[in-house]
Amino acid sequence: MADDADLTAAYPRRDAETDGGESSLSEPRPGKSFRAAGDRIVRQESAAPSVVTRLLGAPMTAARTVASDEDAWAVRLAALATLAQYDGLAFVVEDPVGISRAHNVVGDPLADPAIRALVDETRRSAATARMPAAVQLADGRAADVLLAAPLVLAEGSSGVLIAFRVGRSFTAADAVNAYGVAELLALELARRFDRRRDDADRRQALALYELGRLAIFGDDIEATLHAAVTVLANTVDHDVAHIWISLSDGSLELRAAQPQFGPALDIVRPRDHGVLSEVLVQRRVVRVDEAMPVAWVPPDARALLVAPLVDRGRSLGLLVLGRARELYGPEDVDFAGVVASFIARLVAATATDARERFREGVLAQPIAEWRDEREMLEELSSQGN
Repeated sequence: MADDADLTAAYPRRDAETDGGESSLSEPRPGKSFRAAGDRIVRQESAAPSVVTRLLGAPMTAARTVASDEDAWAVRLAALATLAQYDGLAFVVEDPVGISRAHNVVGDPLADPAIRALVDETRRSAATARMPAAVQLADGRAADVLLAAPLVLAEGSSGVLIAFRVGRSFTAADAVNAYGVAELLALELARRFDRRRDDADRRQALALYELGRLAIFGDDIEATLHAAVTVLANTVDHDVAHIWISLSDGSLELRAAQPQFGPALDIVRPRDHGVLSEVLVQRRVVRVDEAMPVAWVPPDARALLVAPLVDRGRSLGLLVLGRARELYGPEDVDFAGVVASFIARLVAATATDARERFREGVLAQPIAEWRDEREMLEELSSQGN
């Protein structure tokens, strides 16, 4: 009991019964405790964001430099592959876009005959298809199954989307999702084609303007023809441009070339070369996708456009345009016909001006290569008599 008395003396007990309801050690109020806890949380959040804040906050991504079209497509395809959970992604497109890209795929998957056959069948049937295939990926793994889906674009072109996976197959739901991925990819290709078409239209308009200016102000046929091929080679995306002029004996003479080095022969007979004869006889533009190394073909030209130079029903020669890598499309054939008509008018106008100056005695030498020069001389002789 003494010990209890000592404890009581040291720590006097006061409660509601002894002091009228107040205690010296009052319990903390619930409201204050929650408010204090909230204050502590706010202070902690200000100092170091919590896990929830870091997860829900705006992601911080490093800015990626896109220096070329290859870099831009790498970003697009990587995003589409992540979205659809593909381990590899590729697509092939026919003309007029004519490009093929891949993400995380080594080499050309179409080198495998079985994959090539599946892609061709997908393009014809416009239906998805899958098959087992061992395709090496860029990350060191090997895909064991692929999915092919049709890729429908504007301007009459089509293609195929090819998706690859490692260790898991494609289901029916993946086939449906592939159509959505193909639509997103088609939008990107359509925007790219529109930009390319707009750029081509501007360059074509500039080329026609320059050719028209030469037709109006050109007074020397040699300089005018060389200026014309320079415009075509530098403005309208042709690697080579040649102008062949018809001679009085029916042969063709190379009168202007860009670049300056020309084919093996400067004079050819059209009847010895089927393409030249066809253009002159049928008077239409002929496209050659795989040019043979013959005498009149420009060096290193893979694809050719051969257009007739016709003015007022008279054949003046040929225009030959060539590319070293990219093939020509239908729109290039149409524009080549327009350019050929401009150059034919340019040749006719320049020759007419030269004849007029010869008639006036300004030129000392006649233009021997024009077919109607003999008629002109006979007319001058009859007038003199």
